[in-house]
Amino acid sequence: MKNKITKLLMGTISEKELVALRKWLDNPDNQSILETYVKEYHDLNLSLLKDNVEEAYEKSIRQIDGVERPIRKLFPNWAKYAAAAILIFGLGFMYQQEGDTKKSHILIPNEDKVTLVTENGSVQTIDEQTSEIVKDENGNVIGKQEKNQINYSVGSEVKELIYNTLNVPKGKTFQIALSDGTMVHMNAGSSLRYPVNFSPIQLRKVFLDGEAYFDVTKDKSRPFIVNVDNLDVKVLGTEFNVSSYIEDGNIEVVLVEGAVGLNQISESPGEGVELVPGQRGSYHRNSENIHIDSVNTDLFTSWIQGHLVFRGLTFNQILIKLGRHYNIELENRNSELGQEVFNASFNDATIEEVMSFFNDTHKIDYEISDNKVIIK
Repeated sequence: MKNKITKLLMGTISEKELVALRKWLDNPDNQSILETYVKEYHDLNLSLLKDNVEEAYEKSIRQIDGVERPIRKLFPNWAKYAAAAILIFGLGFMYQQEGDTKKSHILIPNEDKVTLVTENGSVQTIDEQTSEIVKDENGNVIGKQEKNQINYSVGSEVKELIYNTLNVPKGKTFQIALSDGTMVHMNAGSSLRYPVNFSPIQLRKVFLDGEAYFDVTKDKSRPFIVNVDNLDVKVLGTEFNVSSYIEDGNIEVVLVEGAVGLNQISESPGEGVELVPGQRGSYHRNSENIHIDSVNTDLFTSWIQGHLVFRGLTFNQILIKLGRHYNIELENRNSELGQEVFNASFNDATIEEVMSFFNDTHKIDYEISDNKVIIK
């Protein structure tokens, strides 16, 4: 029935399948199952619709003639949300690991290692399958590594202000518990430079390249600063996401909880802008302007759970993110396609399943050759 529900929402269900689904829905319990399945497994997050369910419904009726009518007959109590779901799925939907996947070849992601660079430049490779004590080049204990996390808050023998840099390669994520208890979730292809121990009298400052989610421990006497290029993100105690991949053009700060201030390094104190929860601050590297808008923060933090969510991105932008997430090479030979805008969500899908989704729903042709995805 899940397969039939998906077909119904995509407008590809046959008359025979529709009859079977209608019969199944005669049971009120099944109607509840249907609604739950659509909302949870097909990414029907009503907050994405920004309370414009009526508008989405009317637009769906205009765009999908013939599909809306059986939906209304089947479950009139929430036909609007089903139609709105179709509107979303016309651009993309959460691809589940069901059905056949186009696998002419199996892609083998590059397997790079997480590395820890100490103050004097020595490089340690992190094995995410093990747990061990982390020491500096002098044998001093600086933290404890437990699989995909390093914890500096367990007590360090180093008291002076020295820095480590953690490099997370494409295809992986990692976590750092800083000495003050601040938790940092690092996304693929990112690096963070941070003190082994924060100074008790100075600002707490770290340097990010890539993307990370910060859950900052509150300390009024020592504000926490994340530096990304020419921008300082200043907080006391809060949760926020920072994305600063150089290829994306913009630095984006999305505030989940608390308050943050965005200041260009060249600015005087107080000249920056402040965000409130639910806002995104976008710093344009070229113009050096900061634009603020309201967003659904879940869209920008779902990567922590391993989800991929694309909203209003060009196909070329999506390919960059896919290459980073899976650590594979993708080549787009279709320049016109590269500028088309898509929405899509993927939950624990392989790269083969993601590409199969684009092939099945958008007729995007591709092949896998020499461990590389080539879009034709």
